[in-house]
Amino acid sequence: MLQSALILAFVYYIVYLLDCSMAWDATWRPLFVAFLTGLALGDMKTGLIMGASLEAIYMGISAIGGVIPSDPCSASILSVAFVVLTGADLNLALALAVPIGTVMQYVSTLISPIDISLVGLFEKFAREGKDKSYTLLHYASLFIIRPLPKTMVVFLAAVLGVENLQAVTNLLPAFVMNGLSVSGGMLVAVGFAILTSMIWSKELGIYFFIGFACVKFLHLPIIGVSIFALAAAILNYTRQGQIKKMKDEIIAQLPENQEGKEDLFG
Repeated sequence: MLQSALILAFVYYIVYLLDCSMAWDATWRPLFVAFLTGLALGDMKTGLIMGASLEAIYMGISAIGGVIPSDPCSASILSVAFVVLTGADLNLALALAVPIGTVMQYVSTLISPIDISLVGLFEKFAREGKDKSYTLLHYASLFIIRPLPKTMVVFLAAVLGVENLQAVTNLLPAFVMNGLSVSGGMLVAVGFAILTSMIWSKELGIYFFIGFACVKFLHLPIIGVSIFALAAAILNYTRQGQIKKMKDEIIAQLPENQEGKEDLFG
């Protein structure tokens, strides 16, 4: 377990650095983190399956004003580890993912004053023109001070929590385990529902029902539905472009616009 915990901590550290250096909230998503965790633990298939399910849950959770209600990175890493290392039920791990991420977010809040305390040093070095000290502190903050506490929390959670969590779940009654499994499956639907409520529009809502009918009654695979959705998106985009072009041509041919052109170029 110690080796696996070190691997998980390393994955968290690498993802943190990638997210800071490449793009905010890009590599932090469950779709990438779960895949990377499964790959590191030797079970890429489970990582991909759980990544897609966790992404469906977390895609409807938005960071408002920089406040993230549940940390998707640690939730993805520890829930995938729970399934891969102990053979736990996938839906059970999904049900535990959001509470894990919520606890980790509270830990991040407790750790944030450490980073804020460095502001005074940054201002002091900038005011005194100490470029080397400022740069050294910047990289120390980026590579050590900010990610190390959270990485240690992930490491300790993996060492102390994964196997013990499996022991606890083994003691739970069957109806509790069944309830957790069902709730884990429902979280995916809840994530889609939250996302749909934010992007829903009367003009595009019909495509939702078409996709549902394709899966439910025609039994099309997700890839097939995605191809139809892509074709519909391209068709809609092309049609909107043609409509806009026709409007511009009609407006350009209106009498008042023609008179304006004659007065201008006279």
